[in-house]
Amino acid sequence: MMKKKILSKNFTIFLIAGLFFCFLTLIRFTWMNFTNISTGIDAIQGTVNLRNIDTSHNFIIKLQKEWEFYPNILLASENTQSVEQHKVYTNQPESWDQYFQHNDEVHYGSYRLKILKEHTAPQMYGITIPEGLAPYELYIDGQFIGGLGNLTADYTQTAPIGRPVTHYFTLNTNESEIIIQGVQTNPYVQGGFQKEIIFGDLHSMEQSKTFSITTQMAVCLVFIFYLLFTILLWIIGIRDKSLLYFALIIVSTCVTVLVSSNKILFSYIPINWIWANKLFYFSYINNMMFFVLFLRELMKEYAKPKILTIVPLLCATYLLFIVVTPIEYIFKTKMIFIILFIVSPIIITIFTLSIVIKGQKGVIFLLLTGTAVVTNSLFFSIRQNATLPYSHYPFDLLIGITALSAFWFTRYFQSTLQTEKLSVKLQKEISTKDDFLANTSHELRNPLHGMMSIAQTLLAKLETKEDQSDLKLLVRIGNHMTHMLDDLLDLVKLKEKTLRLQPKPLNAYNLASGVSNMFRFMLKGKPIELIIRIPTNSPFVLADETRLIQIFANLIHNAIKFTEQGSITIDAEVVGKKLYISVTDTGIGIEKDMQERIFDPYEQVDSTMTSVSGGLGLGLSICQELISLHGGTISLTSTLGEGSSFTFSLPIAKTQTVEYSDSNTEMDTTLLKFTSLLNDLSQMKESFAASTEETTLVTSQARILVVDDDAVNLQVLVNAFSTEPFEIETALSGTEALRKLQESSFDLVISDIMMPHMSGYELAKYIREKFSISELPILFLTARQQSEDIRLAFLSGANDYIRKPMEYMELKSRVQALIQMKQSSEERLRIEAAWLQAQIQPHFFFNTLNSIISLNGVDDEKMEELLMAFSDYLQMSFDFQNVDLVVPIDYELKLVRAYIAIEQIRFGDRIRVVWNIPNQMSLFVPPLSLQTLVENAIQHGILPRREGGTVTICIKEMEKLFTIAISDNGVGFEHRIPGKKTSVGLVNTEQRLKQLFGVELTINSVIDQGTTISFSIPKT
Repeated sequence: MMKKKILSKNFTIFLIAGLFFCFLTLIRFTWMNFTNISTGIDAIQGTVNLRNIDTSHNFIIKLQKEWEFYPNILLASENTQSVEQHKVYTNQPESWDQYFQHNDEVHYGSYRLKILKEHTAPQMYGITIPEGLAPYELYIDGQFIGGLGNLTADYTQTAPIGRPVTHYFTLNTNESEIIIQGVQTNPYVQGGFQKEIIFGDLHSMEQSKTFSITTQMAVCLVFIFYLLFTILLWIIGIRDKSLLYFALIIVSTCVTVLVSSNKILFSYIPINWIWANKLFYFSYINNMMFFVLFLRELMKEYAKPKILTIVPLLCATYLLFIVVTPIEYIFKTKMIFIILFIVSPIIITIFTLSIVIKGQKGVIFLLLTGTAVVTNSLFFSIRQNATLPYSHYPFDLLIGITALSAFWFTRYFQSTLQTEKLSVKLQKEISTKDDFLANTSHELRNPLHGMMSIAQTLLAKLETKEDQSDLKLLVRIGNHMTHMLDDLLDLVKLKEKTLRLQPKPLNAYNLASGVSNMFRFMLKGKPIELIIRIPTNSPFVLADETRLIQIFANLIHNAIKFTEQGSITIDAEVVGKKLYISVTDTGIGIEKDMQERIFDPYEQVDSTMTSVSGGLGLGLSICQELISLHGGTISLTSTLGEGSSFTFSLPIAKTQTVEYSDSNTEMDTTLLKFTSLLNDLSQMKESFAASTEETTLVTSQARILVVDDDAVNLQVLVNAFSTEPFEIETALSGTEALRKLQESSFDLVISDIMMPHMSGYELAKYIREKFSISELPILFLTARQQSEDIRLAFLSGANDYIRKPMEYMELKSRVQALIQMKQSSEERLRIEAAWLQAQIQPHFFFNTLNSIISLNGVDDEKMEELLMAFSDYLQMSFDFQNVDLVVPIDYELKLVRAYIAIEQIRFGDRIRVVWNIPNQMSLFVPPLSLQTLVENAIQHGILPRREGGTVTICIKEMEKLFTIAISDNGVGFEHRIPGKKTSVGLVNTEQRLKQLFGVELTINSVIDQGTTISFSIPKT
């Protein structure tokens, strides 16, 4: 089946080529029929009779058949009667070579024809002498009309070019004589006339001539249009060899048109017959050579047959042969010309077919071109050896070049489309690469963060100076790596144009001084002086504070790298509306060629030439981008052996006052980053120890849940808190973290943001559904520094964030602050609960006292029971144990029983209580929690009913938890919880349950049926 499809496809291709060939042939013959002079009057023995023909208008004929011919006689200067015996009759058009001796160097002779016509008034006529004789002279009725060249000159080297020439004259009689005498100077071509001589009235002859020349010029104009378009494509940057060959094909084709048929070119350019013939051969072979070269350039995408290299070489060799060889050898080897001229188009067509068969898009136009070239070559060869009309036929070349143009432009537009697709793909690749850099930086930050945290933890423990020195070196290296990763991330943001500036008026002197002080650590032991010459009263610049610090840091660090000794000077000068700041060093300088590339990413001077090695070569590139974002420029002047000077400009602020913000966190972070990069951390241990001694607020053991998908990072954090009184739980995913939050309570969650399956953002949202920001703080760890990431962190519910790799002291401080906030919140809730209990409602207090008084003397036993219950209730309400986190269930039940006893004595049978409690339980509950729920059931549930109701207190012990439920059969409620928004007691109870056990109150209520409030407490 596949073979049949291939055969069918190939047959279709050959059929298209064949039909196109037939189509071109049909057009050619139609054209020949249209332009051919169909009227032909045969001359008989030197006389043509036109007496039966109207010669006044629309008259044009071929003067053919028997002309009188006088070999070796110039008839115009001789008496016709005296040379009558030399007369022969030749059938025109016909060669005259048979009438001469072969050893004659120059052939000359005369043609004579009588024209008989009706007698009319004098009228203008024209006669076209075809190419063949050069030079020649034309005489009409004995008068010289014109000619080509001079018969008396030596034409062995300077003969004129043979070309069709039309002469005009007036005939006054009914019998006229035409004499054409000429010289054949070229012994290697046939003499005489090889084409018909055309005769007609003035208008018809002018029309025929104009039509032929106009056709050729029109073809050339079309070709010139293609050429100009091709040149335009080349100018705009399409440097394709095939485009060059296409242009050369057009040029050579134009030349072939201008040297053929009417030979228009030779009418304007004076050239002898030798070079005219050479140009003729040269243009045709040159045209074929460029066609083959064009095809070879196209074929390189599919194959490169040797024949496509051999043929152009043969053509080039023959072209050289044409230029340097005498003309006679060119005529002798004319067969080579014919072979190359015929073989080249055949090769073009064959290999075009092979490309089309392979199914390449748009190549069908190339097949049509090849077919047109073959057709043109075939008929050209026939025309050179047969009597065909000399009127120019334009369509083969025109169709061929048009098809070739269609092919090339189709190919160009396909290439353009492909280029656009590749461009989009490349942009995606670049974006992918940038994402890769960003992700790589993020991933590198994690192990780097781990290394630095371990080192800082150990640094706090070690006492020997040698070990401390080694760990300080490790921390310094880590800071340096952090700086490089920050540069990578900045470069990505600059490329993506996502870096946003926060410009404000800044004092350049203050910032330069601050950054310089950081770098003085690097200058210890070096004979380098860091000089600030910026005037203290210099105008403020409008810049982003963080980024200006980064610019200063990169330029100063770069100067230190290139300077072994001497000075580094920072000065400034106001020029117009900008402040120009220069960082000048007396270092080794930068080579000229490197100066042109120094601001390109990843470009840096050979590290063997600098005093400080390392880096990615991004600092100066980032500086240039940042300065450009500020609306400034940066330039470099450097001399080898003398030093370098980087000068950048910043716009001067319109407002010359500093804008202070509430938070300078970002600036502080930047300063901390550069300080930690340069500082030798010699005082880190002392600072850390002092900080540890001062921080004593966290008195109880806090429970921290650390979430990260990287086990190494988890272990790093566990080790970091090993010296703290914290209980650390770890989770490798957000799902595991949520499960642990359900099973136990925690004081703080520390989570990485970038985790698979469930990100830190999602985890925070789930946590915030159950816990407020004070009930369970969340601290995010992130290696990303984009403001959008930080904004999302807070929107998702985070309390704080810290960037990786973090300083241990910063991490410890933030953790302690969040835990203190959590514990302060818990303390507030506990005190609030105790305060609520202590604030006994006045009506409850007075009602109880009134009940006691009313029982005096009436029921002393019940009065005594009420006094004892009221005493127990008051004592437990003011007990300091109420501020504890939890109390034993027995203690809480004792308070509940005292409260119920008072209310039962007051309200009698309206309050009924059912106890469903195990005898022994190891259960702890928040103080005042059950009492609050029971009070709510009595006051808001059963007492609103006249008949009262029953309160059921149920505690069930399950496998892993205790379930406590307070139920009543009171009035119930709809769509709202009684006191939920108004009762501080219920809110406080629920908040403490969430903080301690991560559980909430579950409330079920039905109108007129009652309410059940329950909660569960995990077993410890």
